[in-house]
Amino acid sequence: MVLTGLKQRRAKAVRLSIVIPAYNEEARLPETLRKTVNWCGAHDLEFEVIVVDDGSRDGTVALGQLFEETDQRIRVLACAHMGKGAAVRTGVLSAKGHFVLFMDADGATPLSEIPKLIARIDEGYDVAIGSRVVRREGEAEVKTPLHRRIIGRTFALFTGLLAFGGIADTQCGFKMFRREVTAAIFSRQKTVGFAFDVEILFIARRLSLSIVEVPVNWVAQPGSKVNLVTDSFRMLWDICRISWLHRNFEACRSDGVNWPDAGEQDVRAMQGDQSPSAHSRQR
Repeated sequence: MVLTGLKQRRAKAVRLSIVIPAYNEEARLPETLRKTVNWCGAHDLEFEVIVVDDGSRDGTVALGQLFEETDQRIRVLACAHMGKGAAVRTGVLSAKGHFVLFMDADGATPLSEIPKLIARIDEGYDVAIGSRVVRREGEAEVKTPLHRRIIGRTFALFTGLLAFGGIADTQCGFKMFRREVTAAIFSRQKTVGFAFDVEILFIARRLSLSIVEVPVNWVAQPGSKVNLVTDSFRMLWDICRISWLHRNFEACRSDGVNWPDAGEQDVRAMQGDQSPSAHSRQR
């Protein structure tokens, strides 16, 4: 159960941090938090959930704080309204887990996909990103309207032309990082809107970090905060600026960042008989 009336105590080191950016999510956040806490608990996983409120005008913060008061593994960070990118950056930089995942509040990607990403980090990748494009027959199911698929493919084309190529789906809101690389990436992030996904992957590439796309199940949910017309133009403008924003980029591994291998026991306990998909490293 989630709301027990007693605060849970964190006895061990946090293995997984889940960052959830939220803007006017009072309708969807409670169910997402319940499912997240129950799923992590069922897999005997030491975790924390960080809800970062992006200046919501509804009851998102109050609802998040209700969960925070009853479970110490949940934290709520209230920020001014700046954009999804700013909220994710705030949450990731405050995360304590060995694995750091950010995911959307709508639950479009099921939590059961988490072991797939952990498996790839365990293999040595620095960044594992959920993909609705790269998939094998029977491995993952993606349900999204045709117009969103068309817009997504168009955006990917412009991303390849203006920023970098080689990544089929930069925008899926389900990305995991080895914590040792998060400061190096997110401390350099400059964009705060929906194009931030492209920028953090751009930065990871510049840092010569290894990135892998992992096929995930994904079902479009009602209530999206993205305006497919106006926000798409803003995102295109932002990706046009990314190279310029990082024109003086210092690409080095001298940030005091270590790159230790993740322990394999975490994913073994969670996966059961699941076999992670094999994809080549992307640099």
